[in-house]
Amino acid sequence: MSPLASTENSNQQSRRVRVSRACVACQQKKQKCDGQTPACRNCRRTNRVCVSQDPSTKRRHPRGYIEYLEHHNSSLENHVASLEQTISELQPHLALDELAQETSSWHEQDQNALALHSQSRETVENLFRTSDPSPSATCTTSGREQSQQADNANEDLSNLELLCLRSAGAEPHFFGATFGYPFGRIFSATLKAVRQQAPGLSVTGIVDETSLDRTRPAPAPLPNRTIVNMLTTAYFDQVHPQFPFLHRPSYQEREEQVLSDAESGKTPNPIDAFFVYILCSIGALTGPLAGATLPQGLYMSAENLLDHVMQKNSLESIQAILCCAMYSMRSPVGVSIWTLSGMALRQCIELGLHRKIRWSTMDTNTLKNEMRKRVFWCSYNLDRAVAMTLGRPVGISDCDVTVEHFADINDENITKEGFLKDARTLQTEPSTTVSCALHTIRLRQLWGRIQNEVHPQVTAEASKDWFATTIRFKKELNLWLEASPPRLTSSNAKSSAFGGTEWFSLMYHHTVHLLYRYRVVNNPDIETAPIVYTECAHSAQAITMIYRQLYVSQRLNDTWGALHTLFLGAVTFLHCLWVSAETRELYRHDKVSAICTSTLIVLAIMTERWSAVEAYRDCFEVLSRETQTMLAELASATSAPHLPVISSGSNDQFYGYLSHMNQVGMCTSVEELLASMVE
Repeated sequence: MSPLASTENSNQQSRRVRVSRACVACQQKKQKCDGQTPACRNCRRTNRVCVSQDPSTKRRHPRGYIEYLEHHNSSLENHVASLEQTISELQPHLALDELAQETSSWHEQDQNALALHSQSRETVENLFRTSDPSPSATCTTSGREQSQQADNANEDLSNLELLCLRSAGAEPHFFGATFGYPFGRIFSATLKAVRQQAPGLSVTGIVDETSLDRTRPAPAPLPNRTIVNMLTTAYFDQVHPQFPFLHRPSYQEREEQVLSDAESGKTPNPIDAFFVYILCSIGALTGPLAGATLPQGLYMSAENLLDHVMQKNSLESIQAILCCAMYSMRSPVGVSIWTLSGMALRQCIELGLHRKIRWSTMDTNTLKNEMRKRVFWCSYNLDRAVAMTLGRPVGISDCDVTVEHFADINDENITKEGFLKDARTLQTEPSTTVSCALHTIRLRQLWGRIQNEVHPQVTAEASKDWFATTIRFKKELNLWLEASPPRLTSSNAKSSAFGGTEWFSLMYHHTVHLLYRYRVVNNPDIETAPIVYTECAHSAQAITMIYRQLYVSQRLNDTWGALHTLFLGAVTFLHCLWVSAETRELYRHDKVSAICTSTLIVLAIMTERWSAVEAYRDCFEVLSRETQTMLAELASATSAPHLPVISSGSNDQFYGYLSHMNQVGMCTSVEELLASMVE
């Protein structure tokens, strides 16, 4: 190469350095940027953060960001090498050559991705991916020093399970995290595809005509400060105690910033604005505005901002999904709760929230660690409730969950540095805002064990001594009810059904139905049949009476879960009257009439707010009328009553009710009961 050519190449290289892209601040102020790192001269002089913007992705990052990531990647590689050496010393039989091949495979995938996408975006998303050998280090040592070394090694192995994406504030990913198509795009597409589906717990694939007939309101603007505060306060009073996946002080900071920006004419941060809009929409559903267009208008505004949250693929993404689920639980239109709960739990597994990891050497942020636990257990709670109600498989097995419960402590006592006071540990101590949620999660765990040990469609073979197993679970259920935390003393807590004696009693009796639900339909043996039918009838009576009391006192808001619980209890009661002479002896005609009337009153109230409930009301009205006719004619009957209650072709309108109920979403237990009562 000639000296002239060499000089030209040198000049070209130097020019490429000099014409580095200007930082955002210099572009906005139309100043000349020298492109120095980690900050240009203008930014250093004004003491501002110097950031660049990728033109293809519009993402901003500090100057020198790529160099920092490369250095961080190098340190991670050194740490992995050190961990591999530790593994080799503890478990010589472990095939580390396979691990190296696996790591190499992931590295090749990263390089392919870098060729397809812009360098800055893929550096953030793919540069640090590595595989997880997940070994279980077990060794026997003697002596204090060797024991300490083993403990340190175990901690390293625990950390190795989550070698992860740590840059740009992203959440760590459990090994096996999806590569390529962003989860946020999948979720957004799913949300738009099923928003017109049946608004109940389940997506049946059939579009609900009542949803299509509705005129969808336009996105609503953010209300004034007074109304926003009122709506979000309603959310934290009515919804947060049951699903505490948000941190109230952190949210209040967001809300204040959004309101301040809106009042000063600035554009609020889209992620912060999403949570303000969605919480306002949920809060509006808990009060007298539930039947107006405001809740859905606010929800539409939140939905328009959802992509900004889902792009982060972080804890906030799961919180956003759970917020959508809280809305769907209380709205006559919305996305299937089954779909949302599954997405939330799967994303929790994606981020490794179900695993107990020693975070002390990686992250000492107490608030963040507690919120990780809260988000997982709230997702678990919702998944268990929906799966058990619909009779479907749960999203995660209890044997795969190793993370401990979140602390029983009020939100204001959790900071990044630690707890401001000790968490509640004794039943005699006053309740916190999350005590009832924790107690509910313990019940959901009991539900999972009931499903595994009692229900025949889950296990390969039903327990041979199923009645003894049932009695054991009944004792555990009694202990759970006795350990219920006391109600919060605040006036706002007293206005809500959740956390009160009635609510825990409702859950107790509903669990009795879940415990016996397959035996009720599949004819228990002669010795245990009277116990099964009378206990189910007693719990059904309790459920209907408690629901009427809560609705009359206006302490219960409409939810799809409440509809399914009430309807299951009411239909179970009628079924027991038809098949059990012992049950008919316990309940006189006037008492049966009172129970049926209470159920119809509550269903009528729900129907006024949700037109989709009308089919449930009409269906129960027909069944209760036939049952009371049977009881009235029983004295002069020459034979015992027998199923079916409704014969084929005798009531075509009734089958129309069943068809509409199936579109909205029908509980599996209700479906089996109705199948035995209707020919």
